[in-house]
Amino acid sequence: MTALHRFIHGLFKLLFGDFNGIQVFLYPMTLFWWIDSDSFISAITGLLTIQRHLFPLCLFFLLLIYLAFLIVKNSSAIFPEGRPVTGSDRDSFLRMVIEVHKILLITIVSSALIYVVAAFLKYYYGILVPLKLIYPVVFRGFSILLILYYTLKNAWTETLREEGKSMETAFRAVREDWDKRPLAYAGHALALVLMIIIGSFLYNLIILNLLFPLVGVHGPGLKVLLIPPENIGALLYDVFIFGVSLMLSNLLFSPLAKVIMHYSDRFNPQTTPVTKEAEHAPEN
Repeated sequence: MTALHRFIHGLFKLLFGDFNGIQVFLYPMTLFWWIDSDSFISAITGLLTIQRHLFPLCLFFLLLIYLAFLIVKNSSAIFPEGRPVTGSDRDSFLRMVIEVHKILLITIVSSALIYVVAAFLKYYYGILVPLKLIYPVVFRGFSILLILYYTLKNAWTETLREEGKSMETAFRAVREDWDKRPLAYAGHALALVLMIIIGSFLYNLIILNLLFPLVGVHGPGLKVLLIPPENIGALLYDVFIFGVSLMLSNLLFSPLAKVIMHYSDRFNPQTTPVTKEAEHAPEN
């Protein structure tokens, strides 16, 4: 692996590794804080009124960013940093890409079914389903659970993958070990979730109570601007700005994420294996 490859791998792992990115779903203001509020309102107003024909295309582009976010997050764990990439690593990467696409396909189909049911209830029974409230809440909850799933999966298989095992082989071994000591894995998951909630809450406080007033006083120097989406080029620019805002948020959150992963690893069953006495203890 060349120095450039190591730099890119390290940068991706810093920006998208572990659970980095979950803070924007727990506290969306940590994402929108980077965007100038006036330009954001202008762009959204345009998408919902004059340029509403571009709204589906905007959702498609945002979905692509979300898909790339998940793929890069997992590839930073699959591809090793200290050894050459093997055919097994590439196979694991392809399986992961297919898995992510399957999950998103199921999610899109489920969203379409919810829309159909809502339209049916409104047309035949006059029941209004608050889709504008349901969709954002469900999407945030789904994204949080998906990031937690991949974070725990990558953390539990890391030790085995460092021994040369593929992601699939390592995950099978983890599932077998889960059956032997489920409380250890559940305890690690619970500890990690609590640390993430506390860390994201502190990060949100820092953004709103320290950085936001500082930038508000000295001008919008750190803010990025959106432009009215009058054409596809302008829409692509705005979507790109959302991606930049996500990376800026992740960059600022990454030190806290590293600290949380460091301390949560103390509860990781794969880094704290059972003792020989426990392995040979008689079963009741």
